[in-house]
This record gives sequence, structure tokens and C-alpha cells, in this order.
Amino acid sequence: MAQRGTLEYYQDIVNDTTNPELVRNQAQKQIDRLASIGSAQVQTAATTGNLDPQIQAVLNAMQAAVNAYGGKSANPQQIKQIVDDEIAKAKIDFSQLSDGLKAMLQSQTKVELTLRQMAAVSTKVVSNAFIKRPLVQDLLSDVQARNNAYLYGGAGTGKTYTAGEIADLLDWELITLNCNQFTSPIDIIGGQTIDGYQEGKVSMAWANEIISPNGDKRKVSGVVLLLDELPKLDPNTAGLLNEALAKVKDFKFDKVTGATKPPTILNGRNEKLVLGNLMVIATGNVPLNTVDPDYEANFKQDLSLQDRFVGSTYKIFVDYEYEFNSIMEGFAFIWIYGTKLREKIISLNATGQAFVSIRLMMNLKETYKVYREVVDKNKQNVGNQAFDLITDPKTVVESLVTFLDLFKPAIKQAIQDDPNTNLDNFKMVLDAKNKMPYNAKAPDFNTQDEINEANRMITAYEASKNS
Repeated sequence: MAQRGTLEYYQDIVNDTTNPELVRNQAQKQIDRLASIGSAQVQTAATTGNLDPQIQAVLNAMQAAVNAYGGKSANPQQIKQIVDDEIAKAKIDFSQLSDGLKAMLQSQTKVELTLRQMAAVSTKVVSNAFIKRPLVQDLLSDVQARNNAYLYGGAGTGKTYTAGEIADLLDWELITLNCNQFTSPIDIIGGQTIDGYQEGKVSMAWANEIISPNGDKRKVSGVVLLLDELPKLDPNTAGLLNEALAKVKDFKFDKVTGATKPPTILNGRNEKLVLGNLMVIATGNVPLNTVDPDYEANFKQDLSLQDRFVGSTYKIFVDYEYEFNSIMEGFAFIWIYGTKLREKIISLNATGQAFVSIRLMMNLKETYKVYREVVDKNKQNVGNQAFDLITDPKTVVESLVTFLDLFKPAIKQAIQDDPNTNLDNFKMVLDAKNKMPYNAKAPDFNTQDEINEANRMITAYEASKNS
């Protein structure tokens, strides 16, 4: 049956007023269903003359229901049950899709995003997967609302990475204030040093003006101010931050002129600085009003500082799906091993020694790309000036050895004793990848088995978060 015949069949049932209303309603549901599926399945039927078996099953059930009702051998509720049962069976999962459709769904589509805040306009081409992440949507809303945001979660969950991605998305400067017990007022608002006056990080971010040590000034369109590890800041020093954070939304409206007056702060020279385009993102391992013995040098901050982030405090979890499908696209073998290594380290309560971060996975990916570039070009005797000096390229295993050396001997041994994280086992995987062709422009070493394993890991992880 061709596509046109399928739709006409249902439409005839709908148009025939002699049919019971229940039967006409079920036929209309099928018309709507075929429209929602799109042309992928139905178009195949139209061009080949063979209707998809699942759609055919629904058609057969519809015909049986109509016939049964016409013969008065079934009541309307029985007819509805027959058809609903067949519709339920018609659900398809990812494994049943064609290879072409799977590739389309897994591909990275690009969307052009235009962001505006006051006078700043930034047009960026970004991945659809990134922009649709719930956390990204929340943070972009906070940018527009001028909310300070606080991200907290375990080591390696991507808090700092996310702040950098937001800055890149906005095309704003990223200024980082590393918070600890030694952070001084000069670091925050500026002040005099033995080398002369030094501008503070908060002051530069507030005024959208980057000042180098030699005094050179550079105006920027906006700033994402990252207060990294905010709970480690001495509570007395945090008071200087508190004042600035409280003023971010303190715009004054002049009823006479109709103008909006932005807030100001004073820098270390008592100069008045006018607020530009600013997004404040603070990070920490725990909520601000918490002392956690698992994290060294964390201070319980004043409740007023916590209040500066109220309504925009987010607990951050590792985003397995985004990591696999976007950041590590084409490198499932590294993502799978890195994720198992991350989970092993967490299970050993060893994240205080070292942890698997997004940055580590990216470094492993780039290391392997360099290795393949050098080795493959040497094999092909093709000269490349950028790689001429590298005769013995670093391997991913060598990178992992340096990472594992960060752990105490007992933890390192426990990692090696686990078959999922044993380096020798991973080396065998690498040996197999080294035999695969390498496309420098679009590297893809994924196998279907690895994709399936990664998807199982993602599903299990999401289930564990919700349990």
C-alpha cells in the first residue's frame, strides 16, 4: 500500500458519517500519528509499495475493529482496546532506526545564536546540543536577569569549564579570581604594591576594562567573572566581594530624564567604576553556608554572601550524554575508559588526590590526535613542518601514567587491579584503534559496540542520579 492509499484509507473512515464516532476518532489518531512520525517510514512505503510492518499492523487492527463493529461482534470499548494495543506496539527504539537516521540523530547540528544584554550583541555559531543543556539555558536566563550564579558539586563535574563555555558563547572576556585564604583585597578591588598600583579582578570585570601590569588598558564588550572555589575565601575578605555582588542589579531609574543609571563601585584608588556587561559565576564543592570535612580549607561563609546567589544556586553533576556526544565525539574509547576511571576514583573516595575532569578527557583526545598525525604521516613519508621535530610522539597511555602517579600507591594499585580501569587492558584497545584509518578533519574511531556501551553507561548514570 502506498503512502497516498494509507492516508486516504484513514480519511475515508473519518469522512464516512455512518461509521461510529469511536472508529472515526481512532482513524483520525492514525492520520495524526503518521504526520508526527514524519515522512521517513511512510515515504519508504510510497516508493517501494511495501508499508512498514508496524504501520501495517495498526491498519489491520483498524480494519478488524471496523469489521467487528459492523458485524456487531464487538462493543466500542473492545474496539478501542484492540487499536490502542497495536498503537502501543508500534513504538520504535533507537536500535530499530536505519544507519542513516542514526547518524543524523547523533550528528552535531549548528545553530546561530544572537545574544543581547544592554548594548552588547554577540553572534556565535554553537552546537545545538550545548545550547539546549538545561544548565546553559538557566545561566543564559541569569545573564539576562543579571543574577549572580553559584555552581557547586564534586571535583571534575565541569563547573569551571562551564563558566568558560558561557564566556565563549557570549564572546565576553573570562576573568578568574582564584579564591583561597591568601586572596587579598588587592586581588579583588586593587591597591598599591611594591611594583606600583595593581588593579583588582572584580574592578576590571565591573568596568569591562582589562588593565595589564604595565598599565595598558583594553576595553571589552563584557566579562564573565569566575569566583573559583569561593568557599575557600577568608570570610573577612569575602566582605569586599559581598558589596559588589549586592550592587549588580542596583540600577536607578531617573523619573525626570527617563534614563537608567547603572550602579558603581570604588576601586583601590577610590575611583568610581560604572558597571558594564557582567555575569558573575562562583564555584565551590559545597553550598556556601556549609563546612565539609572532605574539602580542605573550606570556610562557612556569611549567610549574606549566600543570599547574593539565591535563586541561582545549582548543584552540578557530570553530564555524561553531553561529554560523549559533543566533547568526545568520535572518541568513544577514551570516553568509556575515562568515565570508568572517574567512577572508580569516586568509589575509592580518592577525588581529594586527583579526579577525572572534562579537561583530562580533552587532553587525552588531543594527545591521541597528535600521535596519529605524526605516526601516520611518518608511515606515508609525507613531510609536515609542524611535526618534523617530533620523532617519538607521546601516547595516551603515557599521559595516563602521569595522571595515575598523582595517587597514593594503594589507590593506584586498586585502579590497576580493576579490569575496567587496568592500563594494560586499555592499551589493547589503543592497539586496535591504531590500526583504524585516521581522518584528521573528522576523526571517528567509534564502533557500534562502543556506542551501545556508552549509551548503557549514560542510561545507568541517569538512573543513579534519580534514585
